[in-house]
Amino acid sequence: MARNPDPKPGRWILPLIIVGMVGFTYLFTTSIDTVPEVPDNETSSSTSTSTSTTEPTTGSSTPSTVPVAITPEVQAYVAGLDNFDLSMASLGARMVAANAAWDDRSATYADTKAALETLITDTITFADEVAAATPPAGEAGLALEHEKVVAAATAAKTAAENVLDGLVNSEGSADRLAALDSFNGAIGNFSAAVSSAKAVAGI
Repeated sequence: MARNPDPKPGRWILPLIIVGMVGFTYLFTTSIDTVPEVPDNETSSSTSTSTSTTEPTTGSSTPSTVPVAITPEVQAYVAGLDNFDLSMASLGARMVAANAAWDDRSATYADTKAALETLITDTITFADEVAAATPPAGEAGLALEHEKVVAAATAAKTAAENVLDGLVNSEGSADRLAALDSFNGAIGNFSAAVSSAKAVAGI
């Protein structure tokens, strides 16, 4: 009977089983997909998109207008124009009253003539005062407007003289009434010129 060289043949079974288990475990773990880790501050399922609902401000703002300072000299000049405007209106009222009194014969010829002569004197004085009241130096815009004011006052003076001439030297009332219309027109032009000058002055 031949002798078994390995008296304990079962001792190799356990290592073979262990080797088999290790190989099986290796094959199993490599077949599983590795899931990457997701940082705490990110989401792996979806990406959130935030939409801003705040509309940009596109409206235009109107620049504020800085008021222009009016010098005391300009203020004094404009105050003088206002006084002149009142004086011109007073002359106009006196002219209308004198002619109305003559037309309805509530005044005599002598009284009407004297009233018109006084009006001419007062209108000449008025026109001279207007011409002398020049605007402050350096105010080119006011200087141009002042020329219109002076022209209207001069026209009133000429019209007043023509009213008297129409009474004294013309038959009928046509020439006198035409001159009266011119006088009233000069009053309107004077008031308009004063308003224009005040606008240029910023008042």
